[in-house]
Amino acid sequence: MSENETKKGLSPKAKNIVFIVVGILLFGGIGYWGYSYYQGATYFSTDNAKVTAQVYSVTPASAGRLVKYTVGLGSYVKENEVIGRIENGPYIKSPITGQVVKSNATLNQIVSPSAPVAVIADTENIYVGANIEETDIVKIKEGQSVTLWLDAYPGRKFSGQVYEIDKTTQTALSANASSFTTSGTYTKITQLIPVKIKIDDDVDLDGLIGTNATVKIKIR
Repeated sequence: MSENETKKGLSPKAKNIVFIVVGILLFGGIGYWGYSYYQGATYFSTDNAKVTAQVYSVTPASAGRLVKYTVGLGSYVKENEVIGRIENGPYIKSPITGQVVKSNATLNQIVSPSAPVAVIADTENIYVGANIEETDIVKIKEGQSVTLWLDAYPGRKFSGQVYEIDKTTQTALSANASSFTTSGTYTKITQLIPVKIKIDDDVDLDGLIGTNATVKIKIR
């Protein structure tokens, strides 16, 4: 650029380039804002979600020595299947059809009704459980469609739907729902409400209970 052009300012060509760059940045920003607004107004997303299932603790009806115990971690059982027996006592049966996800007993061990010998998961009804903050729960309705990503299946996307929203928060029945200082000052804690999501796709979830998921719920 010559000394005269410097004194006069930018050349027409340079000005055009500046205008184009500014225009691209401006429209790009508007487009990004519009997309973000649309996503926020149309979908609710959270990664506070896991593959889960209803679990049942199995306890003996009386205390005594375990003379029969036929299951271990990972065993599959049928409803009312005998999995153990107390010496001179009743049989121990599985309450559901499912998989043993925790085995706490060994043959000849002394057991009692105060401690479960096994925990069995209802693997016929595995779902994704998402925890939604109370400030967002009014957006969530049963029947809403959901897009899911499972950490156990990287790169894959699944479809599902909200089928149940719990009526209480996670801490409603515990002493952790609120916090007080020694001066009596109340500290508000944002509560989480569990939401159950069924996956519509045919996917094998056996052995994946407790693994992480991300969900995007269509709220409009």
